[in-house]
Amino acid sequence: MRASRDHGRRANYRCLPSDLNGFPHKMSSKLLYRFFDCFSASKSKYRNHVVPFPIDSQIIISPNAHGKIVGFYTSNTFYEHEAARMVASAKRLGLLVHTTVVDSTGSWVRNAALKPTFLLEARRAHRGPLLYVDVDAVFHRDPWPVMTTFSCDLAVYREEDRLISATILLHDTPATLRLLEVWKQRCDQDPEIWDQIVLQEILDEDRASESPQYQVGELPPSFCWIFDRLSNAKSDAVYIEQLQASRQAKAHEKRGRNKRLERRKERIDTIEQILAPLMNANIDDRPKL
Repeated sequence: MRASRDHGRRANYRCLPSDLNGFPHKMSSKLLYRFFDCFSASKSKYRNHVVPFPIDSQIIISPNAHGKIVGFYTSNTFYEHEAARMVASAKRLGLLVHTTVVDSTGSWVRNAALKPTFLLEARRAHRGPLLYVDVDAVFHRDPWPVMTTFSCDLAVYREEDRLISATILLHDTPATLRLLEVWKQRCDQDPEIWDQIVLQEILDEDRASESPQYQVGELPPSFCWIFDRLSNAKSDAVYIEQLQASRQAKAHEKRGRNKRLERRKERIDTIEQILAPLMNANIDDRPKL
């Protein structure tokens, strides 16, 4: 059982299905787009798929009360700049992002495994809803008018039934606290396994049990929008855009031209031209937990 589970975990890192026999007839349309994402040389289709980042005149500030938005990043790394960009995008919307600096473990996967520890501390420290967002994201719109409609312990985004932990809504319930404790325990036991794979295992096991403990909502793609993922149905109402810092963190693993990293850099340049005045603010001005 352990061997098959580990094989499944490793498979989650892959961009393509492990069996391409019968390609393309046996591939779903979404998997076919994932194939194009990895290997296609055309830039125009990505540019046509990108949702424009709002300029200042298009910003709408909600007058309603918000929950807390939290994120963390590793010190003395390029993630400090990622966090500054996200905070700037939130500030335009009247949102505050509470960030925490942590020491790097020296490994991208191990750093990701710190997520449940951070979230457990944040959940214990604050009352009301918490929205966790990876710091390599930017806000297009205020997410809270939609988030407040969720009645559950937590809400996550799944792509082709693969959980992505870049955006998580955590309500203030005992079940949420228990889940975070279990997630932390499992990540501590095996920090070499990607945190979102561990979380998916926990939720899938719970869903398959006779008496599920957790009420789980599903976030739409617009709350975990990967800017160049062609398999996402195009939307004009993106709330949170993920800029895929992992491409930069793992760039040393790829030889030759890295088109996915090039697309990330091009997208960041576009966004930062709009956010530049706010990003020039001192990083220490950001609210802390």
